Amino acid sequence: MQTFESLHNAIQACQVCASHLKHGIKPILQIHPQAKILIAGQAPGRQAHDSGLPFDDASGDRLRRWMGISKEAFYDESKVAILPMGFC
Repeated sequence: MQTFESLHNAIQACQVCASHLKHGIKPILQIHPQAKILIAGQAPGRQAHDSGLPFDDASGDRLRRWMGISKEAFYDESKVAILPMGFC
């Protein structure tokens, strides 16, 4: 059985798509074992890839408005986990 830490490390080390990505591998996620909300989304877009912050674009603004949650709470990994379907 994997621990939370070993799972997180495995995601950060993922290289499955490396040969298909011209901008390189950069897993962008926020996870914490105490998070009550998990957002499972598509692989991060170019703006998130550049900033290293998930949903760091207009879609993130819309999502936070829809959820009725502040940016500060949204990026608190102990409250909201964000896990993309494609880690890179």
